[in-house]
Amino acid sequence: MSKTIHVRNVPDDVHREAKARAAREGLSLSAYVLRELERTLDVPTIEEALARLRSLEPVESSMSSAEMIREIRGPL
Repeated sequence: MSKTIHVRNVPDDVHREAKARAAREGLSLSAYVLRELERTLDVPTIEEALARLRSLEPVESSMSSAEMIREIRGPL
């Protein structure tokens, strides 16, 4: 079920820029703001990314990380 979010005290310059960007993309202000909110929430926070990394099993390798980087980069 959809919910409504009201944002109060939006500075004039922020409102003006959001409205202009929405118009340039052929969107209503509401559709533009919703899309940007969804896009922002698709990116994990630093805390979420670190938690994911901590949950991974360590990788064992016979090469050092410096050797791996040199192999990927190739000759200079």
